[in-house]
Amino acid sequence: HDSSNISGNQQTYNADSDSSAGAWWASRSRDVLSLFTVLLLLGAGLGIWVYGTLPTSDHDEHPHEYALSTARIHEHLERLEDIAGQHNGSRSVATGHAASADYVVAQLRAHGNCDVHVQRFKSPVWTVNGEPRLSVRAPVRVDFIHEADFGVMRYGGNGANIADAPVAVVGAACAAADVGDVSGKVAIARASSHCTAFETAFLLEQLGARAVVFVRAARYTAPSRARVRIVDWKEGDPLMTVPVLSVTHSAGQLLEGADGVRVSIATDTRIDVVETRNVVCVGRTGDAAHTVLVGAHLDSVAAGPGINDNGSGAATALEIHLTLARIRFRPNSRLVFAWWGAEEDGLLGSRHFARVLAHGWKNRWTDREPIPVRWSDIALNLNFDMLASPNYIALVHNGTDASQAARAGSQRIQRVFEDYFARHEFPYQLTDMRGGSDFLPFIENGVPAGGVLAGASEIKSIDERRKRGGMARTPLDPCYHRECDTLLNINLEALQRLSRAAMYAVSTL
Repeated sequence: HDSSNISGNQQTYNADSDSSAGAWWASRSRDVLSLFTVLLLLGAGLGIWVYGTLPTSDHDEHPHEYALSTARIHEHLERLEDIAGQHNGSRSVATGHAASADYVVAQLRAHGNCDVHVQRFKSPVWTVNGEPRLSVRAPVRVDFIHEADFGVMRYGGNGANIADAPVAVVGAACAAADVGDVSGKVAIARASSHCTAFETAFLLEQLGARAVVFVRAARYTAPSRARVRIVDWKEGDPLMTVPVLSVTHSAGQLLEGADGVRVSIATDTRIDVVETRNVVCVGRTGDAAHTVLVGAHLDSVAAGPGINDNGSGAATALEIHLTLARIRFRPNSRLVFAWWGAEEDGLLGSRHFARVLAHGWKNRWTDREPIPVRWSDIALNLNFDMLASPNYIALVHNGTDASQAARAGSQRIQRVFEDYFARHEFPYQLTDMRGGSDFLPFIENGVPAGGVLAGASEIKSIDERRKRGGMARTPLDPCYHRECDTLLNINLEALQRLSRAAMYAVSTL
C-alpha cells in the first residue's frame, strides 16, 4: 500500500486537468474579447454614421449670433444712461452726444479691430426755452391756446416779442412776384405744392416780414410741428431768424378773414449752430471694394436720454464689432461701422457722410480728417434704429421702397432678415423704408439699404396684438422721444432677438 504513490498520481492527474481547462478558458476569453472589440467598433462606427446624418444645431450653423451677448449690450446702455445723467438727462447734440461718442471711440480703440476716425461737421440746434403766446385783436382780443390752436414750427426762428402788428395775407407764396407788401407785418401764408415751407418763410423774411404764420388745411386738427429748414442742411446754408408759427384752419380763418386784424406774438426760442461728429470704424480685413456699412445714430432728442432711441441700435452695433474682433472673425467684405450724429436734427450726420463721399463736398475738417472709404466701394448699408421697444413688433424694412438703383440690393437685405426670423420661427412684419432714419441718404444715392427695428410711436392694432403679443391700442414705444426713455424702457426679449438678427446680417452679407 503505497499511499504516497497513489496520492502523487492523483495530484499529477489533477494538475494536468487544471492546465487544460485554463488554456480553454483563456482561449474563449480572447475570442469573447475580440468579439466585444469588434462589436464596440461597429457600434462606434454606427454612432458616428448616425450622428453624421443628423442635422447640426442652429448654434453650430450660426455661431456668431450666439456669440453676441445681450448682457454686454445692456452694459453699454447703462453707460449711455450714466452719460445722459451727467448732461441734463439727454444725449442730444447740444448735451451728452459728445461724451457718448468719446465712449464709443474709447471702446473701439481698447477692444476693437478697426481704424477709428472722427468726422466733424456743423449742426443747427433749435431750443425752446419758454411757452409761446399768440393773440389777435379783430377788434375783440382772442388768445389762442398753445398746441391746440397754434404752435411754433421747429427751427422757426429766434425768440421775438411782437405787439399789435398788422397782417398781410399772402397765401401760397413761392416767389416775390406772388407777394405784396409784407414789410413790418405778420405774413399769413398757406403751404404750397410748388415750394417748401422753408422756401416760403425765408422769402417772406427776406421781404421784411416780422413773423410768418402758416394756416393748415381743414383736414388737419392740430398745428404743424414740421421743420422750417432746408432738409439737407449744411454749414453755410441759411436758417430762419423771424418766428414761424402754424395755426389750425379755424384759427387761420380769423387771421385771414377779419378787417384791421392786429396780431401779437411772443416766442422764446433760439437757434445755435454747433460742432458735432460721426464716429467711423473702418475694418482692416475683407474686400474693400465690397464694403458693408453698418450704421446707427448715437444722439438722442433733447427731451430724454434716448436709451431705446437710439442707444439700443448704437450699443448693438458697438457690441457686434467688439464681438467679431474678440472671436477673430474674418469677413469676406470689409466692415465699416458708423455712429451718426445729429440724426434727431434731420439725419444730418449720415447726410454729411454721403455728401462728402458721394459728392466731394468739403468743410474745414474734411482734408484734415479724411475717411478712407470710397462711395463706390459701399455695397450696402445696414441701419439699426430702436431695437428694444417695450411693446415691440419685429419690423423688417421693405426693400421695394428703395430707389430703382438700390431696390434689388435692398430686397436682398430684406430676404436675409426674413430668413433669420423664419429660421427661428419669430413673428415679424414688413415696414416701409421711405424716410425717418439714416438709411435715407444711402438709398437716395443708389446704395442698397435695410435693417430691423422694434417700432416707435406707431399704435399696435388689435390684430397685431393677437399675432405679435403686447398691448393693443398702445404705442410700440410709449416713451418715444420722452424723458422716460431710460433703461426701464428696454425690452430685453426684443433686444436679444433683433440684435442677433443684426449680427446674422452683418456676418452673412
